[in-house]
Amino acid sequence: MLPVYQHVVRKPNIMRTRNPLKQTTSKVVSLADRVKELNTYKDWQRLIAEYRKQGIILNPKLRPLVRMVKLGVILIDEDIQRALDAKHCTKKIAAIQCFDPRLLQVVYCVKTPGKDEYHAVDGQHTATTLAAMIDAGLFDGETDWRDVEVAVLYIETTNKAFARKAFSLINGKGKKKISAWYDHRTKVLSVRIDASTDAEDIEAEHKQSICEKYDCYPVDEDSVHAGTTAGTFTHMQAFNLPDSTLEMACWFHNEFFHYDPIDGSLWFMIDDIAKGFDAAEIDITEEFLGELAGILQGCFAGLYEFHAAVHSAHQRWGENYYGYKKFPWQDDAIACVLLLLYEKLGGKQRIPKHMKDRFEKILDFVDDDIKNLYQEAA
Repeated sequence: MLPVYQHVVRKPNIMRTRNPLKQTTSKVVSLADRVKELNTYKDWQRLIAEYRKQGIILNPKLRPLVRMVKLGVILIDEDIQRALDAKHCTKKIAAIQCFDPRLLQVVYCVKTPGKDEYHAVDGQHTATTLAAMIDAGLFDGETDWRDVEVAVLYIETTNKAFARKAFSLINGKGKKKISAWYDHRTKVLSVRIDASTDAEDIEAEHKQSICEKYDCYPVDEDSVHAGTTAGTFTHMQAFNLPDSTLEMACWFHNEFFHYDPIDGSLWFMIDDIAKGFDAAEIDITEEFLGELAGILQGCFAGLYEFHAAVHSAHQRWGENYYGYKKFPWQDDAIACVLLLLYEKLGGKQRIPKHMKDRFEKILDFVDDDIKNLYQEAA
């Protein structure tokens, strides 16, 4: 028979006060504050101690310089830079809906000593796009792009090997990439602090508000709350869900598993159930979702454990049913296995047939203790 969901005492969620996206006023710190913060970091202290131990003293003249340089003297080494991505220039940089001259970045260059030559290490797409836009007559009062000056950050050297490594460093391990969470944070706070009217910002803030309504909070993967604090999640794909599906998923977590961090399987599971039931024109009731929660809690202790169990069963199913030792994972297995278990355990809700047929025989490969539960129910 179906396990009955056992209600768990609800505790105040600390993310209501510690949610980094709840602020509505700007916070500013000085560079001195950041230096003080870095100086308290143990690994930084060890690094500085090693510098001193090795007697390393750095030459301040080696730091990059900034200069306004004419576009006409910028060169691009094809053996260092990537090939020009014309689509990126057209669709990303110069697109009418997003181009803003104030957002143009500096061009990183290596200057040839004694010559007015600047070899672009990073920023060729910015420089090329700007020059082409000037060439097209899009900038008031400017006709010859070769005479237009741009901000260049440069170092002076004849060492092309250094330039090659600089390109790799700037575009790889030397640059802290913006995570999906920080991109979302920018949009949300642009609305909450700066009253942005940009459509993407408003949409992001709207979805953030849906999550917060149910004590669900996105956090970055390196956050101290990731994977440990109740109600937090790192799967930013959740914000790609339709509003109704996102709301259902957040309600489900808050209603039944408010005491756990949110496992990524929640979003895939609820999305597949919502799409499958909609296609079959079957309503999803809170009673039915409560029955599913009973299975997840009573048989697996939660979504994280269920997710792991489905992964194992899916791999065994692929290997034994199809003969593939490296059977590729399928996200829709999460919802389908749960629905198959629901029927096996005596659930009466009508289930879309295509969701039952999709993973035929997979229940033959779940763990024996789970098989025993539905075999006893039969």
